[in-house]
Order: sequence, then structure tokens, then C-alpha cells
Amino acid sequence: MLEGLYAAMSPTNLFVEILGVLIGIVFGAIPGLTATLGIALFVPVTFLMNPGAGMIMLAGIYAGAIFGGSISAILINVPGTPASIITGWEGYALAREGKAPLALSLAALSSGVGGLFSAVALLFLTPMLSSLALTFGPAEYCALLLFSFTIVTVVLDTPMMRNLLGCFVGLLLVTIGLDPVTGAARFTFGNADLMSGFNLIAVLVGFFCMTEAVFLAFDSLDDSTNNEVISFGKGNSIGELIKTLWTHGITYLRSSTIGLFLGILPAVGPVETPFIAHTIERKFNPKDEKFGKGSITGLIASECSISANVGGSLMPLISLGIPGSGAAAVFIGALTLHGLQPGPLLFKSEPVLIYTFFWGFIAVNLFMMLFGMFGARYFALVLKLPKRVLATFIAVFSILGSYAINNSMFDVGVMFGATVLALWFRALRIPILPIVLAVILGPLLEQQALVLFTTSAGIGEVLGRPIADGFFAISLIIIVFSIVRRLKESRAKPG
Repeated sequence: MLEGLYAAMSPTNLFVEILGVLIGIVFGAIPGLTATLGIALFVPVTFLMNPGAGMIMLAGIYAGAIFGGSISAILINVPGTPASIITGWEGYALAREGKAPLALSLAALSSGVGGLFSAVALLFLTPMLSSLALTFGPAEYCALLLFSFTIVTVVLDTPMMRNLLGCFVGLLLVTIGLDPVTGAARFTFGNADLMSGFNLIAVLVGFFCMTEAVFLAFDSLDDSTNNEVISFGKGNSIGELIKTLWTHGITYLRSSTIGLFLGILPAVGPVETPFIAHTIERKFNPKDEKFGKGSITGLIASECSISANVGGSLMPLISLGIPGSGAAAVFIGALTLHGLQPGPLLFKSEPVLIYTFFWGFIAVNLFMMLFGMFGARYFALVLKLPKRVLATFIAVFSILGSYAINNSMFDVGVMFGATVLALWFRALRIPILPIVLAVILGPLLEQQALVLFTTSAGIGEVLGRPIADGFFAISLIIIVFSIVRRLKESRAKPG
């Protein structure tokens, strides 16, 4: 652990920590650009770094972008990322009252507190979760993966059949290539480039990067005037922020805990978390009439929970190989790019790398909090960048990044194909997250299922394993309750 701390504090890693946070805040502050987009766009860049530095930079982009979305939400009432919608409700109202510096400083402080809370949990709880995962056999992994697919299918707001269709399409995509057992070619149609399947990075860049470039390009055709940024007033004293931290300590703790817990669950990402934390905090503060209209408590709950969700989503990724959010899913692409397989064995094979990443993530959140508290007004300048410039930058970087993975134009074609698929699915209102999860977890599910079917004596042996039984039971309960709830909602609708 100490060796990882020393490595995280090296000049090189300190530089990438700062660089990642700065890039993330810029991406988050620009409406339309997301944390997932920023991470996916810079995954090929990490190929030029050692794995520890690359992962730390991506973590900095992740944490910075989640906070950066609050800058535009507070100043122009346009969330930079979808996760900042609640922050816009509270922060923009405060800014209209002439309290823009207070709102921005509180957002930075709350993001820092939530991020540090999750970073400490990541440092101390992930090894315990990884040790538990070492006891998993094929039955436990199959049950856990089915539980992950169940959560994604049920929790997302889109209709369940569309979520299932997304999972099905993702599983179909990963069948292309060589059979993991027999080595036979599947759906390659004689194309040698398809023997190894589709490159994960190229697919993710198409889903998240080039797609956004297309939408930004269309938006740039709109000649409407830019939103006016609320001017800054006098800055806030550190004493005032410390006083707020002291008087709202319970809110910080409660919202950070909620965000961490929801981050661990697949599909409950930063977008959904602030709504849940804000609603719960409102229940605990019924006398606060400013909720939704400039409440400091509401702003703290939103930002704390979002940043805590970031660290929470990385815990199952590192310990189990299962991403807790779309942004965390892109981390798997970065790990595989460096020849690393996320999961419990990573702690045994690369302990220094893992602890370097953990300590680096703590430093990332500290830098994010400091930059946000003292430099938000300077980051707000990126709101004036034309969308056509952003679209061009993202498109060029997507093409170059896809090519640089294997120096192959085939990967560029895969990226464009994924872009077309993502645009088509958006038009059909089918979510991308189930596809991404299926593309990442599909090979592992196939592998573990084959081992289970060939080694187990029968269904009785599978049902005799308590952990697997628990995941199967929870999945079944979630499905039943979801179906009952949706039936009641459909009956309650008029007509």
C-alpha cells in the first residue's frame, strides 16, 4: 500500500492527475460533452503511458467531468452533463440571487467531499470485495452476471423490452470471432479482420464519441444566440465554506453514502443518483421551502452523491470486472489495452498498480476540489467555444484514436459502424448502456456458462451454492416487483 502511495506521488503521476482533472472539468463544463465521452476519447492516449498513469488520468477526467457539469448548470442553467440537472435547479437559482461564487464553491466542495469519501471506500473496501470474489466459481459468476443484466434491464427508465433488445444486440456482437472453446470461426464471413472480433475501444469510441460529434455538428447549424453567462460577484471566504461543511455535516455523510451504494450497482450511474439523494434529503428537511429553488442543502446532496457514485462505480469494476456505470465500462477498454484483466486476480498480479491507482484517485479528488473552488470562473470561459469547433475536434480525435489502437483502418470502420448503430438505436429510443454492458460482459458470461455446464453434475449442484442462490433469488425478486409495478402504472394511466 505504501509503495502505491509513493508511486502516486511521483512527479509523473502528479502531472497526469492534474492534467486529467483539468481535461475533465473542461469536458464537463461544455454542454453536450459527458464524462463517458471524455474518457473514451482519451483511452488511446493512455497507450503512450504506463498503465498506472493512464488509469489515473482517466480517473481524473471522470471525476473532473462530473464536477465540471455543475459550472454550466449554475451559470447558464444548462447542465454540462446529464448528472448536473439537480445542481442546475438549485445552483442557477442561487446564481440569480447574486450568489454564483457561493454556488460554484459549494458545488466544488461537495464534489470533493463525496469524491474523497468514495476514494477512501475504494481504497479499503475493494480489497475485501476482491477477496470475496476469489471464492467465486462458475455458478457464482453466472449468477452475478445475470444479476447485472437484470439490474440494467429493470432500473433504466426506458421500456423493459427495449432494454432487453439492447442486451441481445450486444451479446450478438460478441459472438463474432473465434469460439472460446472450439476455436471455430463464427460470423466472420471469411474476413480475417473479424477473427478476433470487434475491438472494444473502437466500438466504445463510436458509441460515445463520434455520435456526440454528429449531434454537435447538427446543433452548430442552429444560429441562435448563446446563453448569457451570469457574471461573477465577490468571491467567498474559506470560513464561510467551512461553516457550511460543519452545519450540513449529516447531509454530506448521508448523500455520500447514498452515492457510493448506488454507484456499486450496475446501471445506477451519476445521472440517476442525484435525483434519489435529493429526494431523500428533502424528506429529512421538510421545512426547507427552497428545495428545487435555490436550496444549499439540495445542492450539497446533488453534488456529493454524484461524485461518491464515481468511486462506487469503480469498486465492482476492479474487484469483479463488472462496471457500475457507462463511464466505468470504458475503463475496461483501457485496462485491456494494457493487457490487464479487471477482476480479483488483478490484486495478486499487479498490487502496486492497483494501490497506485487508489491513492491517485484520492489525489485526483483533492485537485478537483481545489481547482473547482478557486478556478471555476476561468473554466467557465469554455462555454463560449463554438459547437462546430468542438464537433470537429471530437471527430478528428475519434478517427485518430481508433486508428492508433492497432494501426488499422478496419478499426476505424468498426468505429463508424458503431456510430451508425448508436444513431439508429437513439432514433428507436433504445438505450446504449445495455449494449455496452453486454459487449463487455458477454464473453465472460459465455466462458463461465460453458465451464458451468461442462463441470457441474446437474442443477442441484448449482442450487447448492449459497452465494449463487442469493444472486438468483434477488434477480427473480427484482424482475417480479418490476413487472408488478409497471402493470400497476399502466393500469393507473387514463384511457
